[in-house]
Amino acid sequence: MNDSEGPLVRVRDLVRHFPIRRGVFGRTVGAIRAVDGVSFDVGRGETLGLVGESGSGKTTTGRTLLRLIEPTSGSIEFDGIDVASMNRAQLRRLRRRAQIVFQDPYGSLNPRLTVGDAIAEVLDVHALARGRRAQRVDELLDIVGLRPEHARRYPHEFSGGQRQRVGIARALAVEPDFIVCDEPVSALDVSVQAQVLNLLRSLQQRLGIACLFIAHDLAVVRHMSDRIAVMYLGQIVEIGPAAAVIANPVHPYTRALLSAVPRVQQGRRRPDRIILGGESPDPAAPPPGCPFHPRCSHPLRDVECTLARPPLEMGAPGHAAACIKESPRARKPVS
Repeated sequence: MNDSEGPLVRVRDLVRHFPIRRGVFGRTVGAIRAVDGVSFDVGRGETLGLVGESGSGKTTTGRTLLRLIEPTSGSIEFDGIDVASMNRAQLRRLRRRAQIVFQDPYGSLNPRLTVGDAIAEVLDVHALARGRRAQRVDELLDIVGLRPEHARRYPHEFSGGQRQRVGIARALAVEPDFIVCDEPVSALDVSVQAQVLNLLRSLQQRLGIACLFIAHDLAVVRHMSDRIAVMYLGQIVEIGPAAAVIANPVHPYTRALLSAVPRVQQGRRRPDRIILGGESPDPAAPPPGCPFHPRCSHPLRDVECTLARPPLEMGAPGHAAACIKESPRARKPVS
């Protein structure tokens, strides 16, 4: 990661609420708080993993960064430019520098186009590779591990893993600086997931592309990420270097997610699985205070956790968590 020019993506207090409408006239009666005050940076060439249960707001966060979904409030800066205030021409330039790889590799491809035409379509939209369109398509297929003859085939003729490789080739066609990978392997067979993950990781490192890698599987995020942000009910509850978050998780929710990851520890007993009680709260009516407190297994949990939303507080360098009972002040011994 190169921080000499500051982060490539800077997000501050990002909010995206979806209104709940009822009645004949569609009166607004509430809001689903999909993203509820999220802040983070993504450095140049860095991969930030965003992990959490389904419904935690990960996908909404990723799509809002690219303005595929409009933010309710907060700020998003891409290379120092405010994304929210971009006009159509500026957004077009953003689309070239920032791409997305979707979860469903089949749904993201036009079944009526050959994969060669699907990739060439991106080149045409951005007026790239003029005069060498077919050659560039072959180059992109080769980069993702496919052959030139695959350009003449249709999406239904490929396996899920191959279709996702085509989706990656489309994203790389514009030579982006930043890619949002939205659950890119969750729809694939387990036997194929590792191949696609290794491809993404090698391409990201070789091309120096920054990445927001979204997944619900912490084992996948651990493999891909330089840093990890853990999201719960629209909020980031822990963020830090991947090695630190995995080795020394601070927030009880992170510990629960980690306890579900299969692993072998030489000479040590594997930690017991932490079973979260109940369902994740309704994002339309989040609990007061810490959003995790109804399901928390922290031994010191008490009424204080229900009163105020805990801020992200830095403990070890670069490693922050939002937990009243695990804050540096709470752990500091009383003199």
